[in-house]
This record gives sequence, structure tokens and C-alpha cells, in this order.
Amino acid sequence: MKILKYLLTITIFTSFFVFAQDLASAKIRINENNFDEAEIFLVKALNHPKDKWEAAFHLADKVYPKQEKWNLVRENMDIALTAPKNFKIRPTPNSRKILMTEAVSESLLNSYNKIYVKASNYLGLINQTSSIDERSILIDEAMEACQIGIDLNPSQPGGYALMSIYASVKGDKETTEKYLNSGLAIPNLPDQTRIAVLTSGGQSYIRLGEYDLALNLFNEALQVNEKDVSVLESLGSLYLSQENFDLSLKYLNQAIELTQDDKKMVDLFFNRGLVYLKMKNFEEAEYNFEEAYFLAPDDLEALFGLAKALEEAERWRKARNYYLELIDQSPENPQYYYGVYRTYFGEGRLEDAQEYLNKATALKR
Repeated sequence: MKILKYLLTITIFTSFFVFAQDLASAKIRINENNFDEAEIFLVKALNHPKDKWEAAFHLADKVYPKQEKWNLVRENMDIALTAPKNFKIRPTPNSRKILMTEAVSESLLNSYNKIYVKASNYLGLINQTSSIDERSILIDEAMEACQIGIDLNPSQPGGYALMSIYASVKGDKETTEKYLNSGLAIPNLPDQTRIAVLTSGGQSYIRLGEYDLALNLFNEALQVNEKDVSVLESLGSLYLSQENFDLSLKYLNQAIELTQDDKKMVDLFFNRGLVYLKMKNFEEAEYNFEEAYFLAPDDLEALFGLAKALEEAERWRKARNYYLELIDQSPENPQYYYGVYRTYFGEGRLEDAQEYLNKATALKR
């Protein structure tokens, strides 16, 4: 019996030693950025009763995010969170030891941010495509990415706001409302975050033509901070879409007076230029587009707005110069060729006009 007990003790000790060695071996591979081999040892270390929490953390923090296996990230972070309350870990070799709960929170936020950036990048792709089918596919892919982020870290409001944006682009009011309300229901949202979600939701409702719902959200945001520039700008856009030019100018003027941010100022001058353009006040439209262009000479929208204002004022030559500059910067955009065509046509130069009409038509095919 004594021999059997001795042998059993040796066996248990040897097993524990091997498991501990698995975690140590994994850490060596992590330091060498050899994550494929690290994964093998970390998976083995999950069977060790004392190493499993750290092994799970490293799998979810370093291995699975690189493979974009987000379901395994969440699964292993849940294992890591079963560690004792005061359990501490060193997330990287050069970092201090912190509570596992803190390490998991920081890691999940990093993974979430990667997903959020990927999901938000679809906005540019959607805006660039003219194909209805391709646009639909991109929206679905974007919403899938948003859902992955929400499932991974449901306490982050940005994923819900972004999902509601894509749903509004799709024309889906029900989904827009569902995710917007979920984001706003997250407890203890900081004021600025709450304003951002409310503003984003209002813009989504504008996209859907639900102006009353948009106004409700913007007014709620103003109750948090009546001087928030983004909210005032959004109200300006709301009233512009309703062709209520007086109120649109009121809020845009307030926003311009309050902001010191040149990037924000570009958007505000541009939007105010659009208001004046719709009002047929071409002189004021030109001034605002020029201000936007001065602050952001690489902003093609500002330059296009300036060209359009000059065209509407029948200042053909100056408008044409800006359209030609746009063609130099973006030669594949048929709108700019149509602009040149219209300026030549306005001057009665029909042969030159036909040349640019042909170019525009060829690009649009």
C-alpha cells in the first residue's frame, strides 16, 4: 500500500509539473511572437487547475484575436474570469501585475476596438459603390461585424450606435430603433458618450425620414449639454433636410461661434454653404464654401460645393476652373465632367460642352 501511495503521489506531481511546464513553454513562444506554437501549449495548460485562468487569458488576448476567432476570445475570457477574486496576472512580460478582472476588461476593449474599426471602415466602402447589389452585401457584412463586436463586449455603446447607422442606411427602422435603444440603455453612460449616441441616432432617423424622432433625440442631447457643437450641427442638418432654412442657419451659426476645431469648422461652413445654395443666395454660398476650402484644400466636397455655387450664380469660367481642378484630383468622377459640360453650355460653347458630356457619359457606363 505504501508503495502504491508513493507511486500515485509521484504520478500526480509529475502531471502537475508537466502542466506547469506547458504554461511556461507557451510564454516563451509568446515572447518570440510564435503564436501558433504558443496556442498548442496554452490549450494544454487549460487542463491545469491553477494555470487555466492565465492560459485562457493569453489565448483570448494574444492568439485568437490574431485569428479573428472572436467566439473563442469570449469563451476563454469567460474562463479567465472564473479565477479567484484577488487573482493577479502580468498581461505582458514587461507590465505590472494587475487583477485578472482588470486585465480581461482592458483586453476585451482592445479586441472590441479592432472589430469596431473594421466595422466602421465599411462606411467608406458603402459610400464609394454605385452598385445596389454590392452596397447591400457591404451593409450586411458591416452589420455582421457590428454584431460580433456587441457579442464580444456588450457594455460598449459604439457597436449599438454603429449598427443603428447601418440599419438606417438599409432603410430598416425597426432594427435602427432596437439597437439605438439598447445602446442608450447601457447603465452609467458618461454625458459625452450619451450625447454621441443620441446624435448618431438622430442622424439615423434623418436618414429614414423620421424627422420628429430625430428632433426628440437632438433635444434630449441638448438637455445634457446645450452647447454641444455636434448636436447643434445635427439640428442644422435636420432643418436643412426639411428646408426650414431660418432654423438651420440659427443652429449652424451657433455651432460656428462655439467651435475652435478647424476640422469641425470645415463641415459647418460646408453645411451652411448648402443652406445658402438652396436659398439661391449664391454670394453667401460661395463665401462659406470658400471658407471650407481654405481650411481644407484637399476636401473635394468643399471644392465641389464651391464650383456648384459659382455655377448656380452663372459665373461659368470660375466654376469651370474648380471643376477642372476636381477632375485633376479625381478623374474617374463623372459629376465633375458634367459640371464642366454645364459651364460650357451656359456660355454657349456647344462643341466644348459636347466633349465633356461625352466624357461624363462614358464614365457613367
